[in-house]
Order: sequence, then structure tokens, then C-alpha cells
Amino acid sequence: MLLISAPENYPAERRYVFDVVVSEWLGLAYELRLDRTKDVEIQLAGDGEAKSLMISDGLFATAPSDWLSERSMPALPLRRVDPSLGPTAGSGNHGPGTLVGQDRAMLPVLYPGAEESGVAGRCTPSGIALNIDVLGGIFFLISGYEELVRGSRDEHDRFRAEDSLAVLGGFLERPIADEYLDLLWEAIRSLWPTLQRRPPNFQIRLTHDVDRPWAATGQTGRAVAHGLAGDLLRRGDPALACRRALAFVDARHGRVDRDPFNTFDLLMDTSEKHGLRSAFYFMANGGTHPLDGQYRLTDPAIMNLLRRISDRGHEIGLHASYDSYLSPEHMQTEMDSLRSACLACGFDQPAWGVRQHYLRFRNPETWRAQAAAGLDYDSTLGHAQQVGFRMGTCREYPVFDLRSRKKLALRERPLVVMDATYWYMHLKPDEAARRTLGLVKACRRHGGNAVLLAHNSSLLGARRQAEYEELIAAVVDDALVPNA
Repeated sequence: MLLISAPENYPAERRYVFDVVVSEWLGLAYELRLDRTKDVEIQLAGDGEAKSLMISDGLFATAPSDWLSERSMPALPLRRVDPSLGPTAGSGNHGPGTLVGQDRAMLPVLYPGAEESGVAGRCTPSGIALNIDVLGGIFFLISGYEELVRGSRDEHDRFRAEDSLAVLGGFLERPIADEYLDLLWEAIRSLWPTLQRRPPNFQIRLTHDVDRPWAATGQTGRAVAHGLAGDLLRRGDPALACRRALAFVDARHGRVDRDPFNTFDLLMDTSEKHGLRSAFYFMANGGTHPLDGQYRLTDPAIMNLLRRISDRGHEIGLHASYDSYLSPEHMQTEMDSLRSACLACGFDQPAWGVRQHYLRFRNPETWRAQAAAGLDYDSTLGHAQQVGFRMGTCREYPVFDLRSRKKLALRERPLVVMDATYWYMHLKPDEAARRTLGLVKACRRHGGNAVLLAHNSSLLGARRQAEYEELIAAVVDDALVPNA
């Protein structure tokens, strides 16, 4: 049992971050006492030596009048420190002590302690003192704090990646909340070596948003002609153009087996080959925006697809419509429609996930709507324009409503890589694969979830399908290599 003393302000926020960090992520029991102390102190019950870990208090030292304002934001440029301990107090000529297992890359500091030091912490006569507010930093990241403070939005009302602290501070492709967690753990383990951390649970999660299930069914002749021109002129794939034309003829007779977007079996085959389970997020009849998918769950071909996905042991989720991110009513209607369609197909699920169409999200309104609709987890939170760790972590966690100051009955499973993002970034397939592998390695190193998104409609033609299969094989092979 860890005994934790912390300042008495922001009690709901502090209890939440201790629950996530200490209880859920580290798997340690703790008892929290809030009092008039200045910083956070952690001790171990029954420790005869009375050793202690002191952690600087930064974010939660913010005055109430400055909370959720620019005055509470980390200052740029961010300090960077060596993730190690400084010289042991009273050790004379001893060199710096290293927190074993830490990545030696310099660690960005969101909220530094009072001591100006080039290292993350130091040994003291009574234990260890961290010069970084690791708890406040983790809370800042996983709560989406800056997205309430900074109102910079793009044309789809999404928080702009280029204005985020992660991009401005140069750490978007590093899950620094997880690096903070590892730093905290190494300090704890250095003081109390008998404690055991919860074992890592690295998972590769392949997900697929079904924006358009078919290229021809439900499409106008003009739209199909536009796709044919793209097949011939941009993609240089006459075979794909022929398949699209045949699919347009087939659509009149209710056939979808030759449709170019019908890559569902390929996606499931690829996952099953590597012992993985895919999640397919479907739109649920509720969208009226022109960017929403033009299909209905009651269409015979869609019902057959839902049934086939479930029969093969994969997951169905909600791809909430373009305007649902601010509408609890839309969210509830769409979730009810999806569940009803699945029940009509003869199956239910113990848990239901959601991803917002176009990754539209507003904090905390979208999380509130999802929780109210009875959804179990969200997997929206990655940036559309850049890959990486929007929430600073690859771990799943319960979400916190910054406005109502309480934990919601919803979990976040952050998105790390979306296929369309690489088009925005103008990366060629080999460079996209290299970046993906690097991000998956970070997820593996920290024992989190590598959540990857590939649209069924993106795998047009044999070349792209082969590239996808090769990428997943490389990701899985790399995941089997023991950590260095």
C-alpha cells in the first residue's frame, strides 16, 4: 500500500489521476490524504526506513482563477532533461544515478519543479525527489486540457494538430505521458524494489471505418465515372477500372462481390492470419450531412456483412455521423440503430466502441454524448493531419470531464495511425510504413495499444492491398522482437 500525501486543492482531479496512474496503469494499491502540504509525497506502508518519493506540484498549483486559461499552459520552449537521477546527496564524487530502464532521449518537461536541473530527479537523504510534475503532466495530456484552453479549429471544427503543444514542443510521436509513468515507476522501484508493477499488455488493434462500403452500389453514374477516371489516370490501374465498371452493372442486381471497396474479407483474412481481431465501425442511418455515408444498416448487403464480421469473431462499432459529435440525441439514435441492426442479424456484443466521422471531437461534449449513449469506449483521438500520440499515451484509460470535474463512464482508446493521414502528409508507402513501425515500437515499449486505422475504401487495387498485408506482417513481426 502506497501512502500518498498531496495538496488539498483540485481534489477530484488529483483522485482521478492517482486512480489512473497508480491504481490502473501501475496496478498498485494506494491511500490518499489531502492536506496543506506543498508537493506530493509517496511513502510505503510498513517501510521501517521511512523513505519517501517527493514529486513537484506544477499544474495543480495553478490558481483557481487561472484554471483552464492560457496562464496555466506550459511555457514554450519546453525544458528538456535527462531522465535520470542527479548525484546522490552526500555522495562526494559519485556520478549520477540512472533510473534503470529509461529511454535516454531527453525528456520534454511540461511542468518543471522549482529546482533548475538538467536531470529528472535527484537522490535525497530520505529518498528521491523528482523535478518534474509527472502527475500534472499526465493529467494535462490525457484530459485534453489544452483543447479547452486553445480554440484553434480547422474547417471540420477539429483541434488543429499544428497548434498543439505536442507539435510545437516536438513530441507528437513520443507518448510522453507513458514516459512520465515509466519515470515515476523507476523512482518507486528504486526505493522499494519488492513492489511489482502490473505486467505490460501490448496489443495491436486493427480498426476500419466504413465510410463507404461500396464504390458502385448507391452511387450515381457520374460518381462512378469519376472513379473510373481516377483508376485510369491517377492510379494507372485498368484492372481496377474494369472491376469498378462491372460493379456498377452488378449494383442493379444487388451484387457487391466484385465491388472495389469490398475489401472486408481481405481485412479479416489479414487480421486472422496474425491472430488479431479487427474492429469495423459502421454508420447507423442517422447522418444527414453530405459527407456521411450513403448506406443504411437495413440494406440486405450490409446486414449480410454485419453477420459475416460477427461470425468470424471480429468487432462491430459505431462510426458516429459528421454532426453527432455535439449531439447527444444523434449519438443515442445512432447507437440504438446499430444495436438493433446487430440484434436483427442474430448477435449482440458485451461492449461497444465508437469513432467519430472525420475524427470530429470537442472536449468534453463529445465524450459526454458518447457516455450518455451507453458506449463503452471511444477511439477518435488521433489527429487527422499528423500521426502520433494526440493524448500523450498509447494506453487506454477512463476519461475525465474537465467542466463537470468528474470521471465519465467511458474509456478512451487513442488512435495512433490513420491511413488517410499519410496522404495529407504526402508520404510515400515506404516512408509511411517506416513511420508506422516506429510508432508501434513505442507502443510496444510502453505496453500500450497500437491502434491503427485502415479504411476498406483505401485498399483499391492489388498493389495497395499487397502493401497493407506487408505492413501488417512487418508490424506483427516487429512486435515479436523482445524489447532492447
